[in-house]
Amino acid sequence: MQFNQKLKIVATVIFLFFTSILFAQSDKQSGGSRKIHNAEKVKEEQSKKQEKAIKEGKKKHNKLQSKEVRRRMKRNDRRYHHSDANDSRPNWLKRLFPKKRPSAN
Repeated sequence: MQFNQKLKIVATVIFLFFTSILFAQSDKQSGGSRKIHNAEKVKEEQSKKQEKAIKEGKKKHNKLQSKEVRRRMKRNDRRYHHSDANDSRPNWLKRLFPKKRPSAN
């Protein structure tokens, strides 16, 4: 009886050991993780370069303007910086149940 229980314990340990090895190997065999990582890195670098180019272009454009125009642009930028917050759609509940208009009768 004890031999049978010891055999079951050893068999379970061996089974768990081999299943863990199989799962560990399946991750390494995919082989695409390095390529995916490199592709993400390239995309990130390109986006950084693009943002930097846009920033430089804005600086050059700003330097071409006269002093009065620069002041006006700065004032308008501060004034309308938060205007997008007011343009948002109403929430889903208000869209689903809009206020009813009074009937014409």
